[in-house]
Amino acid sequence: MEYSYKLTTHGRAVMAAYMALGTKPFHITRTAFGTGMVDKETNLADVHELLEFVSDGAVSERRHENDRLYLTLQYANIDHKDVPTFLLSEFIAFVEDPETGEETDFLYGTLGDYRQPVPAYNPALPPSVFNFPLTLILSDELQVVVSAPSGLATWEDLARMSRQLAGQCYDITIPIEGWEADEDTGGAYPLKCDIEIDNVTERMIPMLTIWPECMEAAVACRMSSAVRTIQGGIRVYAKTVPAGALQGSLTLFGGAGLGEISGEGGGAYALPVATATRLGGVRVKEGSGLVVDDSGNLAIDAATAQEIADVFNAPTNE
Repeated sequence: MEYSYKLTTHGRAVMAAYMALGTKPFHITRTAFGTGMVDKETNLADVHELLEFVSDGAVSERRHENDRLYLTLQYANIDHKDVPTFLLSEFIAFVEDPETGEETDFLYGTLGDYRQPVPAYNPALPPSVFNFPLTLILSDELQVVVSAPSGLATWEDLARMSRQLAGQCYDITIPIEGWEADEDTGGAYPLKCDIEIDNVTERMIPMLTIWPECMEAAVACRMSSAVRTIQGGIRVYAKTVPAGALQGSLTLFGGAGLGEISGEGGGAYALPVATATRLGGVRVKEGSGLVVDDSGNLAIDAATAQEIADVFNAPTNE
């Protein structure tokens, strides 16, 4: 099922009322996000509330040009610090009915098969911000009044953060096989399990999100919230072996400023090639007269004065 949205039947009625009255500004009252999944046969226009409400959201962009209203519904975990990790799969927007003054649903959207794991807020990690741009056709007469709390991360903030972190996402399975005694945690979590993932290096930064349907089993085995990257995979920790395989989503960050370089298809930060006008990486070509020592210092591989004197059989000036 694809990502899609529709004006609800209530939303169409409200829009018609606004266009007919033309005396009151079009007012979006609030937005909300949830984890419900509608059936493929469901007409989104007939969905008037979230199937599984999780949290309110906000509107980060609102623009009215001619007969089109551009909206971006946004969820930022930094503004909902008490909300636990969840799979975002649906959203809804509400408006004020111009005739009754009451709130009613306006549009409903689903992410279909592209549900987004939303991590709980963690002050040690960058905020997670999810934006859903929408375009609606309206009358030229309508005015748009939309409010959003101050301090939200904008789309530009998200794009900049994405460029800095260059995250790569994977769906992973934590098996019931392969658990071994662990010494990394000093006995706090006596078991570890290594999961192989191509192109992973020790210097990447991992963020693991257990899917909601597996959380009860993860709690039962007292799975650690900490996860470690190792060469060629990740390492998870637990008090006991889980009763069944656990499903989750893993995001790996190359780590801005860590100097991690990835090959084709890797998820880590790729250092750009240096040019005459751009700072970047260079590779020392063998026989070019340049050398790099073990500390990464670049130098010219030049002959000493004594070496030159020996070649020409001449005394040095030293």
